Amino acid sequence: QRRPPKTLQEFAHQLYIQKGVRGFFAGSAPAMLQIVPYMGLNFALHDLFVRWGESNVSGNAIISGIGGMGAGVISKFLVYPLDTVKKRLQAQAFWGPSKIEQTKNTIFTAISTQGAKKVVKAGNVGVVTTKRQSSPSLTSYEGMFDCFKQIAKREGAMAFYKGLIPSLLKSSVSTGASFWLFSLTKDTLQSFHDSRKNY
Repeated sequence: QRRPPKTLQEFAHQLYIQKGVRGFFAGSAPAMLQIVPYMGLNFALHDLFVRWGESNVSGNAIISGIGGMGAGVISKFLVYPLDTVKKRLQAQAFWGPSKIEQTKNTIFTAISTQGAKKVVKAGNVGVVTTKRQSSPSLTSYEGMFDCFKQIAKREGAMAFYKGLIPSLLKSSVSTGASFWLFSLTKDTLQSFHDSRKNY
């Protein structure tokens, strides 16, 4: 049984052995598709919330941080199905079958499609059916669209939002902190610049 890697180097080594260079780009299609609307919504909603809050809250950095938290939650929620597909494909790259296992499965599938084997015994004609016991395995995705299709078919639409709450909490904190720190740094540097001009 495959065990989780303990270091980044071990993870990279195992992933390369199992999937080759392609394994490092698993989930790149949904990742690129989601980053454009995610970042666009982030900045657009942040600016909207900042304009709403400027007349009610004092302190630009505080307003920016709160606006960033709201923007992070909404934007992450809207693109989360793509995030789910990305994570499924990335997990499959490591925990799915290796290149050797995929070759074996392909050979077995080709043999199985030929149907049962018939064996003629000496002195008696009989049919012997050879079967291989099927073992449970993880769902295999052929790509982004196939992943969307299989999740919707097997698990339903709500499966695209599994793990949503912790992801929203993470996005809220990280996005809010990023915008707050950006505004705080900008205001500090602006004040320092203005003070130097007065001398």
